Order: sequence, then C-alpha cells, then structure tokens
Amino acid sequence: MEKHIFLLILLFLVQFPISIASSNETDQQDLLAFQDLITSPSHFLANNWTKNTSFCSWFGVTCSSERQRVIAVTLPNLQLQGTISPSLANLSFLREVNLENNLFHGGIPYGLGHLPSFIPTSLFQHRRVQVIQLSFNKLGGEMWKGPWYVLELKVLNPTNNRLTGITPPSIGNATKLMIFDLSGNRIHGNIPMEIGNLSQLTELYLYNNQLTGFIPATLFNISSLLGLSLGLNRLSSPLLLDEGNIASNLQFISISRNQISGCIPSNICQITEFQALSISFNNITGDIPRNVGCLSKLEVFYISDNAIKGTIPTSLGNISTLQHLYWKLSHLRKLSFGNNYNLTGQVPNAIFNISSLEMIYFNFNNLSGRIPTTTGLHLSNLKQLSLGANQLEGEIPLFITNASKLVILELAQNLLTGTIPTNLGNLRELQGLLLHDNQLTNEPREHELRFFNSLADYRMLKYLDVGYNLLNGTLPNSIGNLSSTIENFNIADAYIKGLIPSSIGNMSGLTALNLIENNLAGSIPPEIGKLKQLQGLYLNNNKLQGHVSEAVCHLSHLVELDMDGNELSGSLPECLGNLGMLLYLSLWKMSGLLYLNMSHNSIEGEVPPTIGELKAIEELHLSSNNFSGQVPSRLGDLQRLKSLDLSNNSFSGSIPLSITNLMSLEDLDLSLNALSGIIPKSLEKLSYLTSINVSFNDLEGEIPSGGVFVNSTLLSFLGNKGLCGMHILELPACPITNPGQQSVSKKLVLKIVTPVVISFFMIFLLSKDVEKVLEIKTYQLISYHEIKRAINYFDGSNLIGEGSSCSVYKGTLSSGTTVAIKVLDLENEQVCKREAHHLNLLQRVTVMLDAAMAIEYLHHGNDTVIVHCEIKPANVLLDEDMVAHVEYGSEGIVSASGDVYSYGIMLMEVLTKRRPTDEEICNENLDLRRWITQSFSGSMMDVVDANLFCEEEQITNKSEKC
Repeated sequence: MEKHIFLLILLFLVQFPISIASSNETDQQDLLAFQDLITSPSHFLANNWTKNTSFCSWFGVTCSSERQRVIAVTLPNLQLQGTISPSLANLSFLREVNLENNLFHGGIPYGLGHLPSFIPTSLFQHRRVQVIQLSFNKLGGEMWKGPWYVLELKVLNPTNNRLTGITPPSIGNATKLMIFDLSGNRIHGNIPMEIGNLSQLTELYLYNNQLTGFIPATLFNISSLLGLSLGLNRLSSPLLLDEGNIASNLQFISISRNQISGCIPSNICQITEFQALSISFNNITGDIPRNVGCLSKLEVFYISDNAIKGTIPTSLGNISTLQHLYWKLSHLRKLSFGNNYNLTGQVPNAIFNISSLEMIYFNFNNLSGRIPTTTGLHLSNLKQLSLGANQLEGEIPLFITNASKLVILELAQNLLTGTIPTNLGNLRELQGLLLHDNQLTNEPREHELRFFNSLADYRMLKYLDVGYNLLNGTLPNSIGNLSSTIENFNIADAYIKGLIPSSIGNMSGLTALNLIENNLAGSIPPEIGKLKQLQGLYLNNNKLQGHVSEAVCHLSHLVELDMDGNELSGSLPECLGNLGMLLYLSLWKMSGLLYLNMSHNSIEGEVPPTIGELKAIEELHLSSNNFSGQVPSRLGDLQRLKSLDLSNNSFSGSIPLSITNLMSLEDLDLSLNALSGIIPKSLEKLSYLTSINVSFNDLEGEIPSGGVFVNSTLLSFLGNKGLCGMHILELPACPITNPGQQSVSKKLVLKIVTPVVISFFMIFLLSKDVEKVLEIKTYQLISYHEIKRAINYFDGSNLIGEGSSCSVYKGTLSSGTTVAIKVLDLENEQVCKREAHHLNLLQRVTVMLDAAMAIEYLHHGNDTVIVHCEIKPANVLLDEDMVAHVEYGSEGIVSASGDVYSYGIMLMEVLTKRRPTDEEICNENLDLRRWITQSFSGSMMDVVDANLFCEEEQITNKSEKC
C-alpha cells in the first residue's frame, strides 16, 4: 500500500462519472472486501454481514431510501482490527464514515494505485462525502500532499493516530469544512496560510503535534471560528492580531506549551466573545493588559508559566462571569497552572467579588501584602483557593470559613502569622487543607492544638498538612476524631512535643504519616498497627524511646519507613524474628517495602537472613546502630537495591561475595565496622556503582582498580592497615606475589632477610673496639596518611620552623608520641641533588626485601620453578614509590641456588656501594666477597657506603670517622 496517504480523500471520495453502471451489487462487494481485511470480537461482523441478507440491513450500514445505495458506514467503538480496504473508496454515494475508537492500523487509502486506470482525475473532486471520523486508531503514513477538492466535506477527524507529513496548503479548497481535528498525531511544518480560506470553519484542533513557525493572523478573521486549540507544539514568534477591526468570534483559544514570545496583544479586547484563554507555558513577557477586564464573558484565564511581570489588574473584578483564574500548576490532574515569578503586588479585593468564581490559582508568584479581609465577599461558589508559594503575610482571614463549597484551601509557603482558625468546621466539603511552611502559631497559653477539634466534622478531608510552622504544642487525643478518609497527615518540624496519641490508630485511611523533626517522646504507640493502609511512616529525628512495637509488623502495605535519629533500643519483638525492629518482622509481609531507614538508633543484634525477602526495596539504611555479626549473604537477593548503608555498626567477617549480584547498586557504605578479608574484585562489575566507602575496617590485600574504584580516593579506604594498591595515592603498592601466599611469604622473607642484614653488620661492628661501634637505631614505619593526620594536614599552627630547603612541623602520632616532621622543598634544586645522591640503611633494606620477595615468588609462587639466572642491581628497577621490581631475563645457568648466591652478592653491593668490577677490587685480584672478608682487619666504616647513615647519625669525635 502506498505510504503517502490522505485521510478521506481517497478513502471515501469516490463518486466519479460512471460509464460502467454501478449497482447496489457493487456496494455489497465493496463492503465485503472491506470486511475481509478486519476482524471483530467473536466474529460478529462476519456473521452479520452475509450475502443472503440485504447489505442495507447489515450492522453499521445505512442506505439511501430511494436508491438503496450505501451512504454511511458507522462502526465506532467495536475493537475492530486490521487495515482499511481501498474498496470503501468505491462506495460512490458514501457521505459518512465513522470508524473511530478501534484498532485499525496501516495507512488511510486514497485510491491511487488501487483503481482501474480509466478512472479520471476527478476522483479528487468528490462532492458527497461530508463526515470522516477515524480518531483513536493506529493509522499511520503521511498526509495526502495533492490537491484537495472535497467541496462537501464538513468534518475531518483523524485525531490520535500516527499520521505524519505536513498540512497541505490545498486544505484551503475544502471551503465547507467546519471541524478539522488533526490533534494527537505527528504532523510537522507550518500551519498553512490558506487555512484562513475555510470561511465556515468552527473548530480547529491541531494540538499535540510537531508544528513549527507562527500562528497565521488570518485565523482571527474567520468569523465562524469558535474554538482554536494549538497547544503542545513548537510554535514560536509573538502572538499577533491583525491591526484594525478583528472579525473574530472566538470563544476558546489554547496555545499553551509552545514557544510563543512577546506580549499579550493590546487589541485582545476586540475578541469580545472570549470565554476561555489559555496561553500558559510559553515565553510571553510584559504586563497583563490593564484593560483585560474588557473581556466581560471570560470564564477561564490561563497565563501561568510565562515571564509575566507587573501586578494583577484590578479590572479583573469587572468580569462577572469569570469562573477559573489559573496562575499555577497546583494539581496537574485538574489542569491547574502557575509559575509567573515576576508577578508582584497584592491580590486585588475585586477578585473576591466575582460571585461566579470557582477556582483561584495564584501559586508560585511573588505576590505580597495581605489576603483581602473585606467582609461581605461573594465566595458562594468557590471550590479552590490556591495562594501558595508567594510572599503573603498577615493572618488567615476569617471570611474563608464562609466559603462553604471550598474543596481545596492552599495557603502554604508564605509568611502567614497568627493562629489557625478554630471555626474551620464550616467547610464541610473540604478535601485538602495545606497550610505548611508559614509562621503560624498555637493559641496563646494553650498546650494542645485546639484547631484539630474543629476539623472533626470534615468527613471528606484527605490531605492535611500543617507542618513547618511554629505551632509549639501537643497533639490532642481528639486527633482520633478526624475523618477516616484522611490519606496524608503531615505535621513535620512544627515544634510538636509530648506523646503520639494512641487515638491516631483511628485514622484508618492514612497512607502517609509524617511527624519528623519534632520533640515527640515516649514510645511508638501500638495503635499504629491499626493503620492498615499506611505506605509511608516517618518518625525520624524525634526523641522516641523504647522498643519498636510489634504492631508495626501488621503494616503490610508499608513502602517507606524512617525512624532514624531517635533513642530506640531494647530487644526485638518476636514477630520481627527476635531481632528487635521492623526490619525483622516476617519480612514476606513487607515484600513491597521500597525504603527503610533505621539509622542513628541503638538497635542491637544480627541482621537476619530473611532480609532477602524485601524483594522490592531500593534503599536500605541501618547505619549508626549496634548491629553485629556478619553481613547477611541474602542481601544479594535484593536485585532492585540502589543504596545500601550499614556503616558505623559492629559487623564482622568478610564482605559477602553476594553483594556483587546487586546490579542496580549505586551507593555502598560499609565503613566503621570490623570487616576483615579482602575487597571482592567482582565489585568492579557493578556498572551503576558510583560511590563506595569501606574505610575504618580491618580489610587487607589489593584494592581493585576497575569500575567504581577508578575514581575512588583515599578517603574511601582509610583505617585499613592491610590495604595496598598502585592507583590510590598515599597507599603502599602491593608486592608482586601470589595473593594467596602474600602474607605468609612476606613473613618468611622478613625472618630471613632481617637477621642476615643485622648479622652482616654485627660481624663488622663487634670486630672492633666498642668506642668505634656505630649505634644503629630502629624506627617505627609511619604511613604518609598518618603523618598528614599527625600535623593536621600541614596546618600552619603546627609549623615550628622553616628554612631555605625545608619546613619542620610538630605532630602527635596515633600512639601518642610527639614527633617533629621535616618536609623538604622538592622544588629546591639543591635539595633534589642531595636527596637523590644516596639511600639510607632503612631504604636499602626495604629495596632488598622487595627484591627478595620477587625472587621468592619466582622460585615458589608457581607450580613450575622459575629461575632468574641474572640477579644483579641493574635488573632491580625502582618505581616512583621506591618499590623494587626484579627484571626477568632468560639466559645463564639454570639454578635456583645460583639466584640465591647472586642475591647475596647483590646485597653486598647495595650495602658497600661497590661493584665486583671496581678497579680497586680487580687490581688486587679479588672478588667482592673476599674483599669484604679482608676488610675485617680494618675499620667497618672503610667498607660500608659512607652515605649509609643520615648526616645526623654520623660518628662523633669519640668514634672513628671516614
């Protein structure tokens, strides 16, 4: 079927001069051809449309009384599926097709390529089709771009399909078109100027497409046009009306959610029939015209989410019919609008004199002053008053209680003071009372919040939010008299004290209870368990004490639970798996829980394996408690978990490998516990993991280098003395060894190398007089991180001296030892030369230890022994962290013993800074070992490198000098 398709033109305009006589038999054949391509529930259409009955009696078919020819096919709302057959275009007397709200797909047939070649081009001059209803299907393809000569067409409605292409200029030829609805498709391009030729057009709906360009001014001169809807497109440029007299009788216009700029036209008053004007969510600037009150028939006025400035014109009070005045999107499902942040000034008193007014939305502006308090205001029809998110001040006017039809009262996020009226009980239809984020207070000298008493008669109340005020009182027991219809109760951060009333259990319809950031004390009342519909329970940051009640176990619909920042403690109720808090209830009852925060309490015990039943949970926060035992491996079953915080507890054992199954995990905090073992390398595979913290545990081994670890810093690994890794600065590099034998091998080498080095020097030192013995001091190995902490990260208050090449800081180590830290200026050339000149004893022994571990790995770290064959200083490479790496060669005599012998010779070279090939040694026909042996008769300091000891450790006058 061709891709370029037009909606009716070929579908139904098929009345052409007939040289071959058409009969009603051809109508039957065309209908059956149409029926062959579709299916219907229970095949009722196939069973009804049969050849043995007259097609004029078929369901959905209407014939002319005289000729018995098909004039209408109306099959809406029947769940028909399939494609629309081109045979419908052969019904030459067809005037109406209605196939709306079905499941037709494919293109709209227009006849070309499907009709005999002798059919003339007058096909597109069909003069009878008047109505085409194809809305709410799945039709696709492009709009027909050819000429339109459908002179009798009155209704074209293919709304809510998948049509593409442009609106062709030849649409201007359909001069009798009255309703044109292309909304909810994918039409792009400009609105053609020729659409202004449709002199009988009454309704034009092109919203929710991809239209661009400007709105043709000619539309405002079609006197018959009553409704214009162009919203949800990409139209731009200012909204311009023709200068001079405008013949428009438009009653409704919506251009919201485009990119319209400029000001509201000053001659808008010429459209005197306006009943609804929606220009919200654009880029409109400037003031609201002062004379907007001229639109005396206006009922709906939407100008929200623009850059409107100035004040609200008092002339709005002249519009006696105004029913909706929307400034802000308050409740989307009710199509409320707002967000003109530059709209300033006061709310005009005159607005409250409009007796027909039902809804007022002034939210999210910059309005100031007081809410009008004039008596005798006419609010008998007011259903919603939304003045939230402004700068309004003063008290809540008492006249509001006379608006008996009020459904929503929203005064939140202002600067209101005074008390909450105690006579709100007159508002019997109220469903939402939103007074949060003000400066409202309690009655003077009252302890209980008495206004709750007046709310007991609200049998329809659903949303009650008085949080973030200065109420400073206690919750009365009468709170239990509030309607069971209340779904959301928020009194957070309102200086509430005392106990949570047990009567709160009567509010059986609650889905969210928010009491956070108050001074509530005592225990959690067991009556909470009666709130069977509760999905969110927020009690954090109060002073609640005692056990978590077993009643919490009954909250089977709970999605979010937050109790952190209290003083909860004690043992766990049995229903919680004898582990003492909600987390441990029979967890299968809470399989829908999404968020759980029990941080900053004193909960004890182990986390049970049944935690794995929280299949839906996304955030789990148990930090800062007294949990102990191992981290449950069943955590790996929580496939939707995004955030896991077990920090600041007493968990022990290793990090379970099952955590690496949490493919959705983004944040992991296991810090401040007693975890041991290694960091699982498989954590690198968690592609969504962006934050990890395992600091202050007893972990050891190499830090993985991929995944989340690539961008991790030292702060994530502090306090783990056994961790190493090349990619984390300030941490030691890991030795080149078999991970399974690393710790054992290191201890073994230390047992061998250290005695060898010490014995070597003792032979020299003990062979001479005690006066000539140089004292070799031993020092504690201090990490760079501990040095930084000791001197408070190079804080100036720790600086005790400063020279041309170094600075000296005073610090205190973690052991309590006070030390002086010398910091060299490596940008000083003389310092670099001096420091690069030699390595001291400690550094040389460290280098040789690294080399020994490398050789040990070659000999014993594999199933097959690897012999180096050429151990010498030239093959020991030092990296930037002064870690030795043995360069492997493959020539020479293959002998592990040879490697050991070579290592001994290399050790001598390192300590004496002599080579076997030195001229002094060769001239005496000696090798290095013999040369050292002969030196025993002389001074030890004649043998060892003169730079082996630091300058301050050189032999004194009582000792022999070089």
